[in-house]
Amino acid sequence: MMKLNQFFEIELPKINLSLRANDSECLFFEFDRINLEELLNHTISEKIFYFKSKYNDFTFLGFGHSNTIKASELKGFISNNPTFFLTAIFSFEEDPKNAEFILPEWIFITRENKTELHILKSSEDNNFSTPSLFFNLNFDLFHYDPQITHWTSYEEHPEHDQWIKIIEECNRLFDQQTLDKIVMSRTKVFNYDDAIDPIAFFKAVLEKNDTTNSYQIFAQTTFGKAFISITPERFFTIEKNRFHSIALAGSVPRGKTPEEDLEFEQILNTSDKLFREHSLVTEEIVKILSTLTNDIHVSSPEIMKLPYIQHKAVTITANLKSNNDPLELVSLLHPTPAVGGLPTKTALPKILELEPYHRNNYAAPIGVISAHYSELAVGIRSALIEREKLTVFGGAGIVKGSIPEEEWIETGTKMNPFLKVVNHE
Repeated sequence: MMKLNQFFEIELPKINLSLRANDSECLFFEFDRINLEELLNHTISEKIFYFKSKYNDFTFLGFGHSNTIKASELKGFISNNPTFFLTAIFSFEEDPKNAEFILPEWIFITRENKTELHILKSSEDNNFSTPSLFFNLNFDLFHYDPQITHWTSYEEHPEHDQWIKIIEECNRLFDQQTLDKIVMSRTKVFNYDDAIDPIAFFKAVLEKNDTTNSYQIFAQTTFGKAFISITPERFFTIEKNRFHSIALAGSVPRGKTPEEDLEFEQILNTSDKLFREHSLVTEEIVKILSTLTNDIHVSSPEIMKLPYIQHKAVTITANLKSNNDPLELVSLLHPTPAVGGLPTKTALPKILELEPYHRNNYAAPIGVISAHYSELAVGIRSALIEREKLTVFGGAGIVKGSIPEEEWIETGTKMNPFLKVVNHE
């Protein structure tokens, strides 16, 4: 493991000299493994994308903006540039085929015992950006003590009485057999007097929560605005045409004692409502994948235990045909019934009608795409920072017989990782 002071004091000056002396389109460097989460502390870049896999030894950190790739250009670009990774940040409401993908200027990738660094030219002036544009070289890691101030006002969307009416409307649609399932979400919005430091808030979330069973995602698109997620849910991973996904649905709380925890787990295993909710998700993913491959394997159900909640989960694997590309899979699978509903074409308009806001990045795929390795998570367990405003999201799968108060509590539980920071717990 290379210490950061070694990277800054020895390696970065060498890189800077190479940038000045080299006229190629891309530079490549390789080092002993660097802790990219720590490197975030030093970052002053406007555009930042940090992605740490839950399942694989893979961490990505990108700075700046080298190129924008349109969806129609994606397949050709990754085929012609097999070593490049693009960042993929989808919107829940937007057709994936209208998405755009970003190629950062500085791309760090840590896997196994090495960290790679790819440096590309800026889209603004077609020159290499120097380290001083991305790093605060005077930062003292040992005296880093970011402070999250107290919020000054707070609101909920929808409010509690509106939520009850929404769930009642969902149950009415089930009775009419219009829907089998729909996922409804709500938000808590906190307003502050001063702008929130996005990186400081993200680091506080990681410090206050056990994230060993979660992806760690930080996506800052401009100064002061960042989407943060510590989601447990993989959308999919593709490595050499091997597809991996997960069907995650059905939720119960964690118990305060081992005995109570086991009692909740028994509910997850025996509840007819939770069984139906999970079965709908699994069956729909398998149905879609069956059009792309005949080799699909679904694991036995397992219980995924997170610090604040537990879910039923199965792993789904398949060998894809060689002509399948990541964007095609996103278009077919998003949104899964775990974040949308069934039938999908009926559930989505109802979500837009019933929820009093746009989800945007919440519950949408987010991750990295390349020719040989692509990994996308589902952006749940998330929050959005917009300077002085923090929005925290929580959702729940609604099926016939869902009780509004129980779903209200479940959505609140899913916000807990962020509320720990907000409330200074």
